[in-house]
Amino acid sequence: MELRVFDETVEPLGLIDEMASLLWHVKYFDVGTFNLLAPITDNNKRLLTEGNIIVKHDGKREMTDAAGGIWRRAAQITYVHITKDENGLEQIEAQGYMLSWWLNKRCISPQIVATATNQSLINTMVKNNCGSSASTKRRFPRFIMLAQETIAGSAVEYANEVYAKLGQEVKARAQAGKLGYDILINERSRQYGFYLYKGKDLTAKNSEGNTPCIFSRDFDNVNEQEYTASIENCGNFIYIQGAADDSGSQPVTTVDGEGASGLELTEVFCDATDIARKYQSGETEVTIPLNTYLQMLKTRAAAELENYGKIINFVSTINTNSNLKFKQDFDLGDRITCKETKWGIQIDARITEVTETYQKGAEEIEATFGDSLPTLVDQIRKVR
Repeated sequence: MELRVFDETVEPLGLIDEMASLLWHVKYFDVGTFNLLAPITDNNKRLLTEGNIIVKHDGKREMTDAAGGIWRRAAQITYVHITKDENGLEQIEAQGYMLSWWLNKRCISPQIVATATNQSLINTMVKNNCGSSASTKRRFPRFIMLAQETIAGSAVEYANEVYAKLGQEVKARAQAGKLGYDILINERSRQYGFYLYKGKDLTAKNSEGNTPCIFSRDFDNVNEQEYTASIENCGNFIYIQGAADDSGSQPVTTVDGEGASGLELTEVFCDATDIARKYQSGETEVTIPLNTYLQMLKTRAAAELENYGKIINFVSTINTNSNLKFKQDFDLGDRITCKETKWGIQIDARITEVTETYQKGAEEIEATFGDSLPTLVDQIRKVR
């Protein structure tokens, strides 16, 4: 494995010559991260500076386009810390994010009010705010939309909060549509590409004819496993309140997720006053009809309700010498089967996160199946 370093114009700067450890953490629904620890050398000190782009070369790639171009995930250095211990050992630590963090450099403007699938909405957001349909000032340089398969999904009524962060809205629509995304890099063409995709169904009983992918200590393809299940944050019925109309009346609607009643019914509330009743279309102010506005509220409510499901989290440290190989037999976003016979657990779950650790010449892969437990920030956002 080697780490190649580029500047933002994808001009090659060199290779990291020595490295103590690397944690390369990619996520399906969110922005991935990396953490690199290396000895201080003249070369490393020159390359590991804020703003530079790191590309990992280990025989794996994200996609190959129709012209044969190779696209890989990449990360930008956003933090550098240099230390010297009591023995005089100097080390440099570099941290950063996968390139999809750039999406939060933009606010959505103008506001998007549309009826479309999540795939279409995400593409519209990106094109209008940092892609080819954005003004010259707002476009990301060397940036294109990568070819996508048509992803099945129902159309929803959608309107974003005025000047909402592009990255947050893309993440929300991706979660609602069970889609993965990132910004990839093509070193040869010196381009960046927005990558939107949906993982394969590799579960034990999948109906798509795919070879099943089963992780179990019975098959010696995992070294360690950790299982967590939680119903502490469950909700299955949501009330949602929108913005006031000219008379001051605030519409309220509901989404019933499971048709539950009695003790099985858990109600939650969402304040959606950020979804405006009016928006600008050129020089004209348009008032959204009530029925359309209620459908927009229901779209937001359904997305919010996704955050209140039972949390099942299965973390496995994968045996890299086993029958299943990362990027060959399974990938980030694929649905697979996890089985632990002694615990009496078998679940079908999506691979939502993968952490590749490189240390002392050895590689270790840890995969998270299902959903990670909510972070404090997520919990605060739900309460607000």
